[in-house]
Amino acid sequence: MRPYRYMQDQPTLTVLLRCAAAGAIALAVSGCIPRDRSAQLSVTLPSRWSNGQTSVQALAQTELATWWRRYRDPEINRLVDSALAANPTLDEARERVFAARSLARAQGAQRLPTVDGAASATLQSRLSGPTQGLNAAGEDFFGESPRSTVGVFQAGFDARWELDFFGRVRNSALAAEHAALVASEELHDARFILIAEVVRTYLELRGAQGRRAVILREIAARRSLLDSVRVQQTAGTSSEFDVQRARSTYEAARARAPAADLAVRVALQRLATLAGSARPDERLATRSRGIGIISTAVGPLPTSILRWRADIRRAEVVIAQRAAEADVAEADLYPRFMLAGTLDIAGNLLGKPLLGTPVTLTGGPAISIPLVDWGMRANVVRAREAQWREAVAAYRSAVLRGVEDVEIALATIRATRSRLERQSTAVTAASRALDLADRQYRGGLTGLTERLQAETDLRQAELDLADAREGAAVASVGLFKALGTPPGPDRPAAPRTAPEPAPAIAVLQ
Repeated sequence: MRPYRYMQDQPTLTVLLRCAAAGAIALAVSGCIPRDRSAQLSVTLPSRWSNGQTSVQALAQTELATWWRRYRDPEINRLVDSALAANPTLDEARERVFAARSLARAQGAQRLPTVDGAASATLQSRLSGPTQGLNAAGEDFFGESPRSTVGVFQAGFDARWELDFFGRVRNSALAAEHAALVASEELHDARFILIAEVVRTYLELRGAQGRRAVILREIAARRSLLDSVRVQQTAGTSSEFDVQRARSTYEAARARAPAADLAVRVALQRLATLAGSARPDERLATRSRGIGIISTAVGPLPTSILRWRADIRRAEVVIAQRAAEADVAEADLYPRFMLAGTLDIAGNLLGKPLLGTPVTLTGGPAISIPLVDWGMRANVVRAREAQWREAVAAYRSAVLRGVEDVEIALATIRATRSRLERQSTAVTAASRALDLADRQYRGGLTGLTERLQAETDLRQAELDLADAREGAAVASVGLFKALGTPPGPDRPAAPRTAPEPAPAIAVLQ
């Protein structure tokens, strides 16, 4: 009974204020309790790459950041520099970063007081009718004789500052900062993908040019053989069947040339598009050098991709962004406290100054309490928490996808290099077989069919070798793309949810 009597003895306003203060303190304490979300971010990774190799050589992260220079091809370096300078997709990503950072600064400015100003002037003219509102002395409101025109001006300033007791403003600014980090990671990812696409397309161009060179050699060889068979027919040592057979293989070789030319033109146009140009660089149309096969980088620990891959870093930042948005939604459940003030100035534009004080200053605290919203704010909180859990699931998927990409790239490198070695041996054997078949044909020990088949086998083996070299080179690009790029000084730091990678990576020999 004591508390009840105590409350009865107090003034009603005092009791209400104390109850409101106690409730506000309780809400503030509950709103500031941090949520432990780190336990849900753990992802189990293997201790080593299952498709890796044990014979490795250390390679610094700075070298991996410019991995395309390991090809030692000036054309690749020139194409990459041109694409980074003029690619429109990168321009879009840069503008998104600029917009996100501007919005983050705007959101952060809400932590500070805001001041607005307003001014107005009014002129009123009496066109007709009797004069009203005069005092006993015959003067109007302004203390003057009746006038046909009256002018009044008003000016003022409004100041407002939200007291961020529950973190609504702070977390809104934090969410905007994370959105800017997401845009930065997307820019880094777009830049990295662009470099990989330029190198890959360049290697495909050189591969297409290599296949075209093989086809041109085959056409020349088939033409020479056709001429030789025709000479033999004139001499009576070959039949019309041999001539038509040689002509058939010659025309079949010529029929493969347009497809090879098309592959070259497609690659040239693709490189032009990546470089932000509509016209292909004809300097690349001539095959100046073959495809370089470089040693391939592989991280010593799978955890390195958690720091290097832009999609994983982006997913990590999105988790922090969604957490901040959930905190903002929760803060909206609680009262909002503000300090507000106004400064008003009024005066007469015509005649004497206004009577009384022309300057008025008002100010004081204000509170906005959510009372009845039919569950709207609570459902927003549930939605934000669901979006946070979705971001956690997306992060796990990104990590697993990164491990999958690296493992597949390592397996692809092993398979393509094994194929390259075997195909090189096949070309050597096919070349020797053609020499033997040609000598036997010229010596009359074998027929034209065997000679044509031996040359067909060699040209097909050479085409397969060109494909194998291109596949091995492109597989290296795939592994660099799967590993990602170590963060440099110009790359923003993401929220820490994973261990730092090792200070160096390894190179397959």
